[in-house]
Amino acid sequence: MDLRYNEWLPRANALRGVVIAYWYCAGDASKVPSAAILPDGYVEVVFNLGDPVGLDGPAYKGDQPDRCVVGPLSSAIQIEYRGPVATFGIRFHPARGALFFGISAPDLVDRLGPLCHYSSSLDHALSELISGTWNPESEASRAALDQILVKQLASVPPPDKSVIAVVDRLSASTSSPSVAEIAAELGLSVRQVQRRFTEAVGMPPKQFVRVTRFARLWQIATMSPPETWADLAAEHGYADQAHMIREFRSFGVKPPAHFFSVDWYDSTGLTRAAGPAKGDRSQS
Repeated sequence: MDLRYNEWLPRANALRGVVIAYWYCAGDASKVPSAAILPDGYVEVVFNLGDPVGLDGPAYKGDQPDRCVVGPLSSAIQIEYRGPVATFGIRFHPARGALFFGISAPDLVDRLGPLCHYSSSLDHALSELISGTWNPESEASRAALDQILVKQLASVPPPDKSVIAVVDRLSASTSSPSVAEIAAELGLSVRQVQRRFTEAVGMPPKQFVRVTRFARLWQIATMSPPETWADLAAEHGYADQAHMIREFRSFGVKPPAHFFSVDWYDSTGLTRAAGPAKGDRSQS
């Protein structure tokens, strides 16, 4: 099987910290045992450049739109590949994705819809770019994509820098500080931190920590089988293996020991080019 995944950062300085990564996944997914769009706290724009893809989850059921916005999810969306895969994505910083579209972040939670519903101008510009000779592996094509997003960014209001700092801190560690500790460091009340974080990210800090911890552990598990699931659970801040299993089920995913079987690792030959950002939101 040949299913390649690659990530890269934007070259335009204006997009650093706004776009966390561009990603591209292409190849033959006929032998992939299962695939899903997972909860991870991000807002993404996703382009289907290959054969039709079926989606099934609480946030969306039906064929994936050619160009869509995927908001922060609380439950996985199952993917049905029907032919060769060619999927391209733009992953935004959790505190800047909704702002980029001028949308209230809570209004994007558990939503997946056509890009044109959120920004007709951006949809028009990106559809024209993608429909031409655009190649995600070409430096000229990547630069052209940067410029479209930089133009869009010029009309975006400034972000809440305090929330960005909190998001970055919570994303970087498995041992997250409490909301009370964060509030004290910022000189804010707990209620202010909760409100401003939810306004920017779409979910309260505790839920964000749960989602990002789940996504981090899943990404590690896709790379190679762990020594024991109990050890992996402890390394990622779960009380025990049972706690981890409950979290997986709450996000609409099978317990890892059932999903990541020996057959799964033997039959999944996903290759990844080195990249600076976190793993693909669309996991196989």
